[in-house]
Amino acid sequence: MSGEDESKVEWKTPERDKQSVSGWFVSAVIGGALIVFTFFVVGTYAQLQEREKQLNPAGPYQPQALEKAEINIVNTGLIQLDTRAYEEKNRQLQKLHEYGWVDRDAGVVHVPIEQAIDRVVSEQQRRGGGR
Repeated sequence: MSGEDESKVEWKTPERDKQSVSGWFVSAVIGGALIVFTFFVVGTYAQLQEREKQLNPAGPYQPQALEKAEINIVNTGLIQLDTRAYEEKNRQLQKLHEYGWVDRDAGVVHVPIEQAIDRVVSEQQRRGGGR
């Protein structure tokens, strides 16, 4: 029964405070926070600079010039395009389209591929039409 009585209680929202917050007060708090933040940033930067002087008294580190192709175990040379495969393919294609010696002592030559195909086809036709 007591649960039923509590559910019937109405809650009223409290009245708003008649006194508003001053814009100058809010601005002063934000400005003060920015000043404190700036103080800590400048202080931290000064500490880091002092610590860097302690750790590296010779001054800032200057990396080695990339004059050598390899520094320690790191290859620093520029990557160049490897064209050996293209050159070999072009040599093979050129060999397919020209005359040349396979074995000069045995008298074996190679002929252009188009002529070789024409010759094989004509021999097949002469023998009886192929397969």
